[in-house]
Amino acid sequence: MRYSIEAIYFDGQSSAAHQITIDFDETTDQLLLKTAEESISTWHLEDLAYERYNNIIDIRNKKFSGAILRVNDTEFIHRLYENIQQNGGVDIHTRLLNLGLSRIIVIAIFLLSLVVLSYFYVLPPVAEKTAMLLPESFDNEMGDAFMNAFLDENDIDSFKTKQLELFVSELELNNSKPLQFAVVKSDQVNAFALPNGQIVIYSAIIDNMESPDELVALIGHEASHVNERHSIKMLCRNLAGYFIVSLLLSDVNGIMAVLADNAQQLHSLSFSRKFEQEADEKGLKIMMDNHVNPNGMARLFKQLEEESDLEIPEILSTHPVTNERKKHIEKIISKASYEIKPNYKMLSLFETMKK
Repeated sequence: MRYSIEAIYFDGQSSAAHQITIDFDETTDQLLLKTAEESISTWHLEDLAYERYNNIIDIRNKKFSGAILRVNDTEFIHRLYENIQQNGGVDIHTRLLNLGLSRIIVIAIFLLSLVVLSYFYVLPPVAEKTAMLLPESFDNEMGDAFMNAFLDENDIDSFKTKQLELFVSELELNNSKPLQFAVVKSDQVNAFALPNGQIVIYSAIIDNMESPDELVALIGHEASHVNERHSIKMLCRNLAGYFIVSLLLSDVNGIMAVLADNAQQLHSLSFSRKFEQEADEKGLKIMMDNHVNPNGMARLFKQLEEESDLEIPEILSTHPVTNERKKHIEKIISKASYEIKPNYKMLSLFETMKK
C-alpha cells in the first residue's frame, strides 16, 4: 500500500525547516522525499532510526548525518512504526515510552533494587577480594601512620609491654609477618590489631582476666586478624564503591590515598561476622597448637558478656560477642582433640602483668 503525507524536513546543513511530501511504499520498504519541484532522495527503512513523542515522530537516516524528518500523521506513524520496529530501528527511549507508565515503574523499581542489592551484597565481597591486589607494604605504611598518631595521645605501660613480649615469646602464633605488642594504660576494656602487625592491648582487659589462657585467646584472635589482613579487607569493604571504580580506572594511587586518609578508622573497625568467626577459629587453633587450654577463649567471651551487663566494654563495639559466636567455639572445643601442658613461665608473667 502506498501513502503520501506532508512532513517537515531538516537537512542538517541549516536550521531552516522545509515543507516536503513523503511517499511511503510498504511493498518496497522505502520513503521517497520530494518538494513541490523535485525529488530530494529515497530513504530505505533499514537505514532509519525512529524517535516517537506522543503523536510526532522524528526519523533519522544513518546515511544522511544531521537530517531529520518530522511527521505528525497518526495513521502514517502507526504503519511506519510497525515497519521500522521489524527492522530494529526503534530507539530504546521510544520502546520504553511505548511500554506504558506502569511497566516503566516496575522496571525502574527492579533496576533500583538490583543496584541496592549489588551495593550491599556484591560490591563489598568483590572489594574484599580485590583488596588482595594491594601490596602488603601498604599494610605496614597504614599501621605505622596510625600508631605514630596513637602514641601521641596514649600512654604506653613499658613494664607491662615488656612482660607481654616475654609472654608472647613462649607462643607460636603462625604469624605471616613480625608482630609487635603494646600495653596501653587505660580503664577501657579494649584491644585491637593493626595491619602492620601491631597488637595493642589495654591494661583494663588484662586486669579483668583470670587466667593466662584468656590472654592467649585474645592474642591468638588478634594475630589471626593480622595474618588474614582483615583490617585492610574491611576498610576496602567500607569504601567499596570508590575502591572498585578506582580499580576499573587503574587508579592505584587514588586507592591508596583514600585508604590512607581513612587510616584513623583502623582501631575502630567493626569486623564482619565472617572475619570474627575466622579469627576465633584460627585463634583457637593457635591455643591448641601451643597446648593451652582452649576453654580460655570461652571464658574470655563469658567475662566480656557479663561485663557488658554493667557497662559496654569498648572491645564489644568492634568485636561483638554473640551467643552464636560463643556456642560455635564451645562446639568446636567439645569435638576437638587437644593436649594441655602447663607453662609456668607464662603463668608467672601473666601474674606480674596483673599487679
